[in-house]
Amino acid sequence: MTEYWEHRALQKFFAAVAAPLRKGALLGAVILTLGGAGAACCAPAALSSDATHQEIKLSEKVSAEIEKRWAVIADPARQAKVEMIVNRLAPLMERNLPYDVRILDADVVNAFALAGGKVYVTRGMLDFVRTDLELAGVIAHEMVHADRKHVMIQAARNNKMTLLALAAVIASRGEGAAMMAASALQVAVMGDYSIDIECEADAHGIDALARAGYNPVGMLTLQERLKMERMKRAYVDPGIYQTHPEIDDRIEAAHAYMEDHGIPVNRKYALGNLRPSVEARSGDLVLLIDGEPAWRGRDDAPARALFSRVCSALWDVLQLETIPFDVRVGVSGQSGGDESFLIKGRSVVRRSELPEGSESLDNLREGIHRALSRARNSHPMADYYK
Repeated sequence: MTEYWEHRALQKFFAAVAAPLRKGALLGAVILTLGGAGAACCAPAALSSDATHQEIKLSEKVSAEIEKRWAVIADPARQAKVEMIVNRLAPLMERNLPYDVRILDADVVNAFALAGGKVYVTRGMLDFVRTDLELAGVIAHEMVHADRKHVMIQAARNNKMTLLALAAVIASRGEGAAMMAASALQVAVMGDYSIDIECEADAHGIDALARAGYNPVGMLTLQERLKMERMKRAYVDPGIYQTHPEIDDRIEAAHAYMEDHGIPVNRKYALGNLRPSVEARSGDLVLLIDGEPAWRGRDDAPARALFSRVCSALWDVLQLETIPFDVRVGVSGQSGGDESFLIKGRSVVRRSELPEGSESLDNLREGIHRALSRARNSHPMADYYK
């Protein structure tokens, strides 16, 4: 999932890592004896156990070069988090690879997978993601790249070869093999995949996330946020962006895939916003949304019970995708003719339920509108009303 803007840093890193690969044929008899699959095909091909063993050996050699340039961070809490995600996703991959995830001490926002199942996530990426759902989206995408042999498929395409021809060159152990190894590494580290491969990694990643119990919308929100970062840093020379799939196409494809498969696109869980809470402040009860006041009332037992119920309802019904018109004060069939504060026709609280000293339902409506506006402004790249 490499829509990363530090292009010069990645180029410099890749040049340093690839140099040892070009000096000698690291691959030996390589990774992929990939059946009869052609370069234009993304469908997985059967691998023999020997070929999988060679894939793993290659991964170890290439990762050794990577870790000479970037230190692996020994951070028990973060390592436990990424390992937990990998362990939940691994049984949902098609191939039984020995997945191994490591954190690199680098500011660059990146994640990539090597042949054989090694996955790297940089410190910059861990700092960039807002929630574990976004992090799971990154890791799922990269695990699919390893599972579906995308690095080698893309390397074959780049060199206008079939996978069988690529395997033959690599197995030759000569200069061509070393160059093919460097080509495959460039694809992995710089995310130089074509749009169909990226969309396949997104789609299968979404499936795996949903089956593992993660809300897959984290993959979508991360892409939308990376799009925003690209716009902020337009001064960086195009570099990788000249051939990298358009992020708009991937966002559109991921959104459509989730809708087609009945996965609700509710972004707040992945972004960690629109979080309601209730606090006592100077004798008042205050309903907060993302720490900002939205509604007030006198601090007494009836108000505490009501504010708690409203807070619980907002966790459920208030979404970034909620149309402003659907947040209103009116009468619904649920309210028995009593005026209510409504979200998407659902009665959250009735006027007759308001304890003495509470602000009006109109004040609550205005507070929720302010909260929605702030939350959307913090994530402006989404089409919330699609």
